[in-house]
Amino acid sequence: MPPKIKIKEDAILDVALEITRKSGIEGLNAREIAKILGCSIQPLFRTFQNMDNLKTALYQKVGEYFNSHMLAGMHHPIPFLGMGLAYINFATQEKNLFKLLFMSESIAVDSPMDMISGDDNLEVIELIAGMTGLNHDHSKKLYVDIWLLTHGIAALVATNHCQFSHQEIETILMDAFKGYLNLFTKKEEDQS
Repeated sequence: MPPKIKIKEDAILDVALEITRKSGIEGLNAREIAKILGCSIQPLFRTFQNMDNLKTALYQKVGEYFNSHMLAGMHHPIPFLGMGLAYINFATQEKNLFKLLFMSESIAVDSPMDMISGDDNLEVIELIAGMTGLNHDHSKKLYVDIWLLTHGIAALVATNHCQFSHQEIETILMDAFKGYLNLFTKKEEDQS
């Protein structure tokens, strides 16, 4: 009896990521993964039990990849701008992975404020407050407003509806940031 070929979880996920990168999550199926790995579908289901579990693991892997991409944006001279640029850059370079993370039915939030309720986002809100002198609530609102603009640009890019140059994107984000900063600074001054 020939020895069993062991297919590692990482190998399955790497192939799933490449298929998703190329064809979108809609193109991901067990037969295609098995074909690329040169095995039957049994090792996939032995490892993940079903396609939903595999997709959940893939979603986490793509999320980790996205987070590393976003961390690179923190090295920009203006870290908050760098994060926005990194977000849009991810949508430009990894259209199908961006769609999986941010334009699929797996995302369900009741309000824009829900999107930024995590601890990771608290650090960004504190960064904005330190950078601008705004209070926590206004820093949070500024973050949401800029994120919605950034996501809109990224969605347009990811779906090939619009192309922007790097300079155009940077100008749009900076102009919006300055406008919101002026608005929220004035609100704080009026409340004093």
